[in-house]
Amino acid sequence: MTKILLVALLLISPFASAKKNKVEQDSLRSRGLLKKISCSYYGSGKTPTGESIGSVDFADPEKTVCDPLSGESSSSPQQGLFGKLIVKSPEMTTPIRSVMDFYNNGLRLEQDLYFADVNVPTRPFTSGFSTQAGDVLVDVSGNKLIENFAIEYTSVLKLSDNDPAGHYEISLLSDDGARLFVKEGDNWNELVNNDGNHPTRLGCPYRTIELKKDSAIPIKILYYQGPRYHIANVMLWKHHKKAHTWKKPASHSLCGVQSNSFFFNPNNGKKQPAMKLLEYMGWNVVAAANFQMPDLKPNPCVEPELAISNFKFASVSAPTAQITWSTNLPASSQLYIVNIFTGEEMYTTLDSELVTSHVAVLDGLIHGLQYQIQAISIDAKGKEVRSQPLILLP
Repeated sequence: MTKILLVALLLISPFASAKKNKVEQDSLRSRGLLKKISCSYYGSGKTPTGESIGSVDFADPEKTVCDPLSGESSSSPQQGLFGKLIVKSPEMTTPIRSVMDFYNNGLRLEQDLYFADVNVPTRPFTSGFSTQAGDVLVDVSGNKLIENFAIEYTSVLKLSDNDPAGHYEISLLSDDGARLFVKEGDNWNELVNNDGNHPTRLGCPYRTIELKKDSAIPIKILYYQGPRYHIANVMLWKHHKKAHTWKKPASHSLCGVQSNSFFFNPNNGKKQPAMKLLEYMGWNVVAAANFQMPDLKPNPCVEPELAISNFKFASVSAPTAQITWSTNLPASSQLYIVNIFTGEEMYTTLDSELVTSHVAVLDGLIHGLQYQIQAISIDAKGKEVRSQPLILLP
C-alpha cells in the first residue's frame, strides 16, 4: 500500500508543479499590473563639461544678429560664417554701382552677423535685421534697414566627409552684386566677380580651386543689396577631376544669365526649371558643413538639438529599479513603460524640473515580468526626445 501511494505521489508531483507554474505565468499575463508601479525622480542640473575652445570674444546680445537672411542655424559653434554689416554713409552721394562702393566708403555697423550658410534664394526682404536683444537695425536716416546695405562674409571653406577631393568651380547667384575672394598664401585673390546692380544673376569663376580632404581655405564674400525689395545670394559649386580656367566666365553653362524669375520663384523662393537644370549638370548649393568659423570666432547662434545619452538601469531588484540617463540640455523626466506580456502601456508622472542628469526610481515591479522602458525628456522650448527602449526583467 505504501509503495502504491509513493508511486502516485511521484506521478502527481510533476503535474502539480506544471499547474503551479502555469498559474504563475497566467498571473504575469494578467492585465492591470502596471497600475502598481510608482515612480520618483532625483535629477540634477549639472551640465557636462565640454572641450575648451580657447580664447573667444563673447557675443553681446545687443550686437549679435543671427541668420537674418535665411533663419537657418548652424549645428556646431565651429561652423558658419561671420559677417559685418555696412550701410550707405552720408558721403556716398553718387549712385551705387558696386559692392566696393560700400566696402571702401560705407559705414560699418558694430553689430556682428552670423550665418549657417550662403543659401538665400530669390525672395522679398522686408523683415530687416534684428539683434538677439530684439532691436531692429536702421540706416543713417533712421529707416528700417531693408535696402542699400552690404555684408562682408568671412569663413573657411572645407570639404565634408561626403565631398570628393578635387577641383571645384564655385559660383554666386546673387541680386545685387557679389564677389568671392580666396586667401592663397598671403594674398586675397578674386575668384568670382558678379558685381553691379542686377536681378538674380549667376556669376561664375575665372578658375577652379583645388580642395583636398585636409584643405582649409579662408574666403570672403562681399555682397550688397541695392534698392528694395528682392534679395538673393546663393553659393554653388561643381566638382571637376581636373583644373579649369575661363577667360570669360559668362561664356559657359548658365553663367551670366539674369532674371528674378529664371532660377527661383521670386514670391516664395521655390526652384524653377533652370535651377533644377544646374543641379542635373552637377551643381550643388555649398552645404553648411563646408563653412568653418574663423579662428577664435565661434558661432554664438548655434541651437543644439536635445539629445539623450547613457540611458541605463543603474540597479534592478524587484520590486524596485533605478534608471538613469543624461541630456545635453536641461529637460524634464518621464518614463514610458510597456508590459511585454499584455501589451499594456503607461506613462509615469512627468517631472517638469529641467535637469541634465536624470534619475528615476520605479517601485511596484513584479519579479519575472518583462517590461519595456523608454526615457522621455522635453526641453524649455518644448522639443521632445526619446531614448532607445530597453528590456527590464526584475
